Amino acid sequence: MTMQTVVLQLDFRQGPLWISDFSTGTPQTGISVIDTDEQVRKLNYEIQDLYDSYYEFDSHGQAVWFNEEKEKRDKSKMLDLFARLNARLAEINDGTFVVDDRETERISNL
Repeated sequence: MTMQTVVLQLDFRQGPLWISDFSTGTPQTGISVIDTDEQVRKLNYEIQDLYDSYYEFDSHGQAVWFNEEKEKRDKSKMLDLFARLNARLAEINDGTFVVDDRETERISNL
């Protein structure tokens, strides 16, 4: 059995689960147990929505500006969401994937 790696990372209009549908939050990892889980989808979309709120358009003299202060203010909320997502992924893991969380430590250090 080949172990697949599921990457958690943040970017504009992309949930932390790479890859996923930005309009619904539905993961598109190719791993059925993840891609069909409603709790994972909801958390993925909630995290995406929160992260996207840090981007401001035509603000601070820039076409796109990232609000680092807002991200810092939301640190606890974001860490809670990532903890819930990681816990759910661990719960449904059937032994076919590992999670490469590239965000929790970065957020913790804000």
